[in-house]
Amino acid sequence: MRSKGALLLLLLVLILGAEVVLPAVAQRTIAHRLAEQLGTNDVNAQLSSTPNALLLLGQVDHAHVTVHQGRLGEVLVSELALDGEDLRLDLGALACDQRVALKQAGSFTLTGVVTEENLREFLARKVDKLENTTVQMTPDGVTVTANIKVFGRQADARLTGTILDDGGQLMFHMTSLSITNAPFGKASLGSVFGDIPLIRRGKMPLGLKVTDVKMQAGKVVIQAAYDAAHKEDVLAPYYDS
Repeated sequence: MRSKGALLLLLLVLILGAEVVLPAVAQRTIAHRLAEQLGTNDVNAQLSSTPNALLLLGQVDHAHVTVHQGRLGEVLVSELALDGEDLRLDLGALACDQRVALKQAGSFTLTGVVTEENLREFLARKVDKLENTTVQMTPDGVTVTANIKVFGRQADARLTGTILDDGGQLMFHMTSLSITNAPFGKASLGSVFGDIPLIRRGKMPLGLKVTDVKMQAGKVVIQAAYDAAHKEDVLAPYYDS
């Protein structure tokens, strides 16, 4: 009887470990790796499978991940949500490269929010001539005001543009740039400064590709979906070279 009781206890411990303890460890590990890849400390990952032990094999039936103040490509993202069904994780990448990557996905989408402050920080870093930058977003586009040095003297700059999807990459498209209070009077430089990529093609996490961009008051909402043809899983470096 004692041997049967001990065997039953061992079986219960194994079931508990396979269904509760080890899947919870796997979930924490995945959340930690995602936090590193997205440059944030604020990640909440909810992963589930039936049975839960399948998580140990990289099979995720349902996934919902929320992130605050993460990074996609070169831009900070105020809020980020990842939702997936029937996911197969690359266990080799998780164990050896210490990153989360997908082998395949039934469905996998991303929704991200870039705020005025996120864009202001990005432009201040990428366009070093701009100082005291302010950004306003509306459904019609983006307006940026800043100070800029012209021939060693401060002038006032006003940029207009929009954020759009350019073949799977997120782009700040500048439509006009005018400078006032410059030593030579007023200058209108049109769109000569060109476009500035926020998220370059191939730099979205987990094989995702930008599918839709919506300008709203005070923010822009980005939608992305899993691209089965994605070949290289480059996961959100802090800065591109």
